Amino acid sequence: MAKMGIVWDRTAAFVGERLGTLLPVALVAFVVPGVVSSCAQVLAAGATSGARLGLGALVLLLSLPSIWGSLTVIALATGEERLPNAGGLAMRRLPATVLVSVGLGLAAVLALLPVAVILAASGYDVAAIAAGQAGNVVVDPRASGLVALYMLVLVPLLLVAFTRLLLVTPVVLREGVLFGAIRRSWALTRKHGWRIFGMLLLFGLTGGIAQLAAQAVFGSVFTLLAGGGQGLTTAFVLTTLATSCVQAIVMVLLAAFQGRLYVALTTADSVWRA
Repeated sequence: MAKMGIVWDRTAAFVGERLGTLLPVALVAFVVPGVVSSCAQVLAAGATSGARLGLGALVLLLSLPSIWGSLTVIALATGEERLPNAGGLAMRRLPATVLVSVGLGLAAVLALLPVAVILAASGYDVAAIAAGQAGNVVVDPRASGLVALYMLVLVPLLLVAFTRLLLVTPVVLREGVLFGAIRRSWALTRKHGWRIFGMLLLFGLTGGIAQLAAQAVFGSVFTLLAGGGQGLTTAFVLTTLATSCVQAIVMVLLAAFQGRLYVALTTADSVWRA
């Protein structure tokens, strides 16, 4: 854990030293897309089906600046000195990163497929449930037991996979590979899985609590100052802006940690020398 602590110390030092460079990246890649995406989701709730489709496409497209931002921070954390160089490298590797991310996402969906099979075999309309049109569905004890047993096995496996594949993005960025990054990340994180998992767990808890606290505090303050109400209100927009700023900090720190961990595991300056 002490060695993982060194990686975190280097991450914090990098963020502190390059704060002026990272701030515009956080604003453009995380804060603005986060606010627009949240507002679009609120508007979609009361829109027509065609408008909902367009707003859904907008939300999906807004994930691209966030991916670019993470790549840019990783590029800076792994050796790029100038923001234009890091941003350019991130832009060039963006399609490859998206392709690999989609592939991993499809693999996760396939891993959940047995749940749909169990429900369908028990007579439930899986399509209606997925679309949220099935109302209050009560699953019988046998089917719910099978689903729970499967999830009990699947969730730990997904956590292990997430931990061991944490370096996929840095590998895609720095080594110019596609799906070979999966094997490479798995090899790099060998014997370090528990250390990485512990750091990610601590990081996730801290970031999650910070975001919830920001939403609660700023939501209350802005509701008192600007008034409440439903939909796209002034209080909602201001609260979303505040929570997006907190989320941007989390995203920058995570990307920086990925970059510094990649450096630690691939260079002669590694904190895990053989």
